Amino acid sequence: MTRIAGRLLSSAFRAAYALPVTMAVSGFAALSAQEPAPPVCGRVVAVSCTGPSSSVKLLLALPAANINATVVIPAEQRSLFGSRVEDRFDQRHVCVAPASPVSVSNQPLLVRAPGQLVVTGDAQPTGSLADDVYRTCDPDVQLPIALRQVHAQFTSDAMRAKVNGRVVLQGIVDCAGAVRDVVVLQPLEPSLDAEAQRAFAQWVFRPATHMGQSVTMAITVEMIFTLR
Repeated sequence: MTRIAGRLLSSAFRAAYALPVTMAVSGFAALSAQEPAPPVCGRVVAVSCTGPSSSVKLLLALPAANINATVVIPAEQRSLFGSRVEDRFDQRHVCVAPASPVSVSNQPLLVRAPGQLVVTGDAQPTGSLADDVYRTCDPDVQLPIALRQVHAQFTSDAMRAKVNGRVVLQGIVDCAGAVRDVVVLQPLEPSLDAEAQRAFAQWVFRPATHMGQSVTMAITVEMIFTLR
């Protein structure tokens, strides 16, 4: 049996449609409560917000194949990280010093101070956005709402290889609600990467707005492929 779930990485989108959702979870080994929590290092695949004063979520790709962790900057501490948090962390290698040992639970890594989230290097650039493209953490924006979602299909090559995992994509939702310029931020397998791009390009949104006017916005989507 195959199961494919697609979700937007900003939680505001999840209420827009009732579809199967698989949460991105960390895959860390359990640590003793007596031991200090070691830093968790990886590449920031995506940065997302649900509004101008919401918490900030960073999807972190760990060195292990297709393993992710979620890092959360609470809304109360967001201002400590500057006004352009996406520019500061997106696609960069970082190390996170969690406040407590990490377990195999679904709990995100909470970061309350800039010293807990240290940039250690830049990743391969994915291409800069045009000046007129908004991002989910920008001030005075309302995020787009998904009106139509096209499901990706498991490919025969991936089924034969028994591939499981996630593809993370970025796309531009234009002022008409169409998705364009889809790129893969975290690949899984070539045929599934292409299938995820094809599906996401067919999604339809109510466009984002800035101060009441429709605008173009970059958003990130995660598609999870599970073969059982």
